[in-house]
Amino acid sequence: MSDLYHLGRRLSEIALEQMGAGNRDLTPGEFMVLHDLFMNGESSISDTVRRTGLAQSRVSTSVAGFVGRGWAVRAADPRDGRKTLVRLTDSLRAEGNRRRARQADDAPGGILSEVPPAERAGLLQALDRLHQLLVEGSPPPRLADTRAVA
Repeated sequence: MSDLYHLGRRLSEIALEQMGAGNRDLTPGEFMVLHDLFMNGESSISDTVRRTGLAQSRVSTSVAGFVGRGWAVRAADPRDGRKTLVRLTDSLRAEGNRRRARQADDAPGGILSEVPPAERAGLLQALDRLHQLLVEGSPPPRLADTRAVA
């Protein structure tokens, strides 16, 4: 299990690096919130909490930081004045679209550059299959739900 944990952590590091989290000086949690807002558009804090599995305080703090940096704007929900909606600015969304246009196959390129092309294709295909099995259609688990019961 330790090997699986370390593999997951390394894949996360590679993904965050390739998606520019380091360029923006973001923590993994902040990046998750930013990514969620990018993928889902204007959202309430509670919807972002539900989708990311992060604590409400973490999402609210991240959003406040994004607003402070000029990356997001907040507005009252016209259907429910008690809720606040958050959306990314057009300039940040445009930058995100440019990053997403890059091929995902390029992301592990540095670590797979020495692997023969046929083996590299097989590894990327296996990664796609793991994504289908473990990620697609599955909500992110809450940290408390993933701990083993002693």
